[in-house]
Amino acid sequence: MTAPNKSSDFNLVYRSSIKHWVWSDVRIPQQLKNFIAETGSQSMLELGCGVGRFADYAAKQGVKITAVDFSSVAIEKAQRRMRHGYTAPQFQVGDVTCLDHLQGPFDASFDIGCFHCLDLPGQRNYAREVARLLRPGGIHLLWAMDTPPSDLPMTPDAINAVFSPYFTLVSSVKKRRRFASSHWYRLIKIERSGKVT
Repeated sequence: MTAPNKSSDFNLVYRSSIKHWVWSDVRIPQQLKNFIAETGSQSMLELGCGVGRFADYAAKQGVKITAVDFSSVAIEKAQRRMRHGYTAPQFQVGDVTCLDHLQGPFDASFDIGCFHCLDLPGQRNYAREVARLLRPGGIHLLWAMDTPPSDLPMTPDAINAVFSPYFTLVSSVKKRRRFASSHWYRLIKIERSGKVT
């Protein structure tokens, strides 16, 4: 299956009960569990949330979370899930390269498998939007395949080049996940005054 790259493509895949399992997760990555526990964040943003399993996990830990995806079908599935004993995430349809409808600041944010699907202009817009929405000193957790669907090189140097106007790359950990060579990155928003432009 060719990797989808438009919202209509993702909608088609998410309508299938099988196809989206190529990239969907049943288990919560330990790196995300650690991130939520270590940051102690009160509010979080998830970019590219799919059907909302990771956002649900964060909400169960008491985090107020907003989760966005540009597939309206994925968001509908996320919103339909029955929840008991915790406050549901706020799910919204949105393009991670232009999130004008969202206002921060969020304490932290994460993305597990969205950023690496973007072209270079999209990556730069994404970095600007995350910087706009995070508080100064806020941390962004990012998982990306080393050889992603976008075919752009995804290395620590490449990540640093995209995010460096607004973030400091504080760690990059190589990890094989879903049988793919990949990295977990942590980026901290540079504490400077003024609006992100």
